[in-house]
Amino acid sequence: MEESPDRGAPSGLRGWLSDVYLPALVSSQADQLLRRLGDRATVDDPIFGRTSGMPALARYLEEQAAWLAKRQGAFDKVAFVTGSDRDVTEGSLSLTFEGRRVTVPVAIVAERRPEREIEIRLYYSTKPIKGTHAVRSPLLPKNDEVAVPPPVAAQLGALARGDIGAIVAAFENGAALRDAAGHSYEKTEDGGALREYYERLFAADGTRNAGIEMLKGARADDGSLCALEYTVVRVRGKPVAPQAGLAVYERGESGLLRAVRVYEDIDLTAPKSASIEPKP
Repeated sequence: MEESPDRGAPSGLRGWLSDVYLPALVSSQADQLLRRLGDRATVDDPIFGRTSGMPALARYLEEQAAWLAKRQGAFDKVAFVTGSDRDVTEGSLSLTFEGRRVTVPVAIVAERRPEREIEIRLYYSTKPIKGTHAVRSPLLPKNDEVAVPPPVAAQLGALARGDIGAIVAAFENGAALRDAAGHSYEKTEDGGALREYYERLFAADGTRNAGIEMLKGARADDGSLCALEYTVVRVRGKPVAPQAGLAVYERGESGLLRAVRVYEDIDLTAPKSASIEPKP
């Protein structure tokens, strides 16, 4: 695997930082990860919070590694995308709680900044772990200049308007949305489970035409995958406490969306009757 272009201290870990972050922790290599991150790194996690610099980061990583070991943590990679200043790895984190195995979709962002500064941001829902949704404060400022591909822009605009027809039209047939809980909603000729998901989402308070507004923060795009970090500020047309999230948009040869995978902790519950087991 190619060595990432970050400029941390020498370490036995090789590969892009977003790729090696969780595997290093679940394999008890927190010391190697610390050397790789360097003394000007910051890590932000939904459960463990935000920590920067030494020696706080050393204690933070050891605490994370111990927490994962106690719960028999395992990480499986799903996809990867890199941009000019950041790389993003998607995967699933499996944990054991009182004999029950839980799998949580996770996205890890490694942003490279000048002067050897590295920031790691993890995105996942804490509900499968803690039983409740958490409000995650914004991690990035609003940036309207962030460019996204046409089908992503179309989907974001339709989502903000609550336009179900336009949202579904941004996906090609056979495409699927996978929510933060790991449930998948597939589009068929008549819209299928994907349309049902959005119909329930926007009719939950008796209104239609009331969407979800997401402010763009930053993105990594390799021409096929676009990983967008954002802040949600309105849900069903109503202001909410600004909350951080990330979604990965996969484009198909049709020019429409083939898949969207969401990583956030915002309560957007869809009916179980419409859910499909995530595709491998």
